[in-house]
Amino acid sequence: MEQTIVMQIPQSWLEGIPQEPLTLQQIFRSGLYQYKVERGLKLYRDGVGSLGYIAEQLGLSKRDLIREARLRGIEPDFSEQTVQEELA
Repeated sequence: MEQTIVMQIPQSWLEGIPQEPLTLQQIFRSGLYQYKVERGLKLYRDGVGSLGYIAEQLGLSKRDLIREARLRGIEPDFSEQTVQEELA
């Protein structure tokens, strides 16, 4: 399902950016991905669930979320309980 979003963006944000639909869509996708990663890592740090669970809830790849966590110095918890939860 597609959704049309209309928003006003300050011209200064677009300086030096080709204002072509595909370029703007790529910028939006990149920003949305980054938002999901940051939200996911916050939820993980807050103890909401495992990285796998959070990735699933946000529509991210578990592998990508783990990679992003490690890039930020966050080491995933691989306790026996976490392993059992992931296998269930």
